[in-house]
Amino acid sequence: MLKDGVVLENDEGKVTVNQHSFCELIKHLLVHYAGASYAEASKLVDGSHLAEPIADAMSACLFSHEYPYFWAMSLYYGGMYWEKGIPAQPEDMDAYFRLEDEIIRRYNLREPFEF
Repeated sequence: MLKDGVVLENDEGKVTVNQHSFCELIKHLLVHYAGASYAEASKLVDGSHLAEPIADAMSACLFSHEYPYFWAMSLYYGGMYWEKGIPAQPEDMDAYFRLEDEIIRRYNLREPFEF
């Protein structure tokens, strides 16, 4: 079961991983950007490496290095999705960040990673 509030530490510091919130955010981005149903998005995310336990702070940093949009599009369209005509990132990044904030607020989620 995915949880929020998992604290991971290494020599460089600590990160709080809100994996439940991270995966829920990606599900809602799949609905918005890919037109997936929530059930389809849940199946994709829950069966992916994103739903596996994040073992250490370095792994958390690697996940947080990309926008959740990247993870959503990679799951739906496959790796190198931008070579298939899917935008590498949303055209309007301000609108994207507002959408992320709205999803987090509406579904009572936490920021995926807190450093």
